[in-house]
Amino acid sequence: MINQFCILIHYHEISLKGKNRSWFERRLIRNIKQQLIGLSVSRVHLTAARIFCFGINEFQWDEYAKRLKKVMGIKHATLVNQIENNIEQIQESVSNQLQGIKFDTFRVTTKRQHKDFPLTSQQVNEKVGKEIQSLFLSQVDLKNAELNMIIELVKGMAYVGYKRVQGYGGLPVGTSEKAVSMISSGIDSPVASFEMLQRGVDLSYVHFHSNPATSRQSIQNVEEILMVLAGYQIQCQVYMVPLLKIQQKIMAEAPNKLWVILFRRAMIRIASMIANEIDAPALISGESVGQVASQTLSNIRATGDVADRPILRPLCGMNKEDIVNLARGIGTYEISIEPYEDCCSFFVPIHPETKADITNVIKIESSIHFGDLYDDAMRNTIISTIQHPDYNKGEYKILEEVDD
Repeated sequence: MINQFCILIHYHEISLKGKNRSWFERRLIRNIKQQLIGLSVSRVHLTAARIFCFGINEFQWDEYAKRLKKVMGIKHATLVNQIENNIEQIQESVSNQLQGIKFDTFRVTTKRQHKDFPLTSQQVNEKVGKEIQSLFLSQVDLKNAELNMIIELVKGMAYVGYKRVQGYGGLPVGTSEKAVSMISSGIDSPVASFEMLQRGVDLSYVHFHSNPATSRQSIQNVEEILMVLAGYQIQCQVYMVPLLKIQQKIMAEAPNKLWVILFRRAMIRIASMIANEIDAPALISGESVGQVASQTLSNIRATGDVADRPILRPLCGMNKEDIVNLARGIGTYEISIEPYEDCCSFFVPIHPETKADITNVIKIESSIHFGDLYDDAMRNTIISTIQHPDYNKGEYKILEEVDD
């Protein structure tokens, strides 16, 4: 008699893939296994477009849920009791799981992948629903139920549970190509990075600092932010680039209203050099159109002109409230609002240019004698790998099984 708890995972956009879907599934399974390092898992099993994690400790569900929520590509994950697919055992499992649980309203949601089951999904809903009503004196509410009892009938087995965590969906990290994200300790660029992780992009990060003219606080804040983002991609590489000497040269030889634009051009040029080294075909920026003076369309054009590859700006059409709400959701907001001095705001002029003439910007920049300052910045860049502490517990083997 089979009676064990496992985790049932449904994926998101992978279901839309064609002949290469199995490749996306394998990558998702790999990411799930990485996320669950340090927790009990004996087997990861793919069958009928569902991923099952067996050998789990159901009493640690909250920790499993926290980890799985961070796996891009997951639609939702549910703690379920695997039992034989007969209605009596399903009703018994439901009753056992709900003992001691308080709820006024509920619904039952049944999916039948196993069409040979003698009852339809609706009939299962009705039978289980009546059982819940009689035992727990709760009312059915199909729209706003406090508790949703989930039943899935898959290949001759029944899976029953009500504890579910919603994922962020999208594509598994690593299924798209690499990109370099220009990250600061502010609110926007970590959110932009998260949006690209959700599209399966494998990110490396570059942070520009003006130490020692500014404190190391922005560097420390970025390291903390990347520790949070590493939770979504297990680990990441960051390039800490000293920009101060290039900034000083710009401030000495260019009109102050163009300082920030020229700083940004320098950052993009260096980020492109790093992207070239690691074979990343795109850069990521946290710009949102019109949010600050440097992010008008004219200024975005004037700064982006120096790039030798596309700059993706996932926040360009979002308002600040939406960005803040997402920052709170992913866990970076509280870090981003800590006091810091970044390499641009510390030197921002009173009246910055808002509609830069790109021809004039290029002319002024070409008159500045940078010498080997860019090479110096690259030579003095510190490269480090940040790994989320939850996953720094060594590798272990999990048997991966796939049913055709």
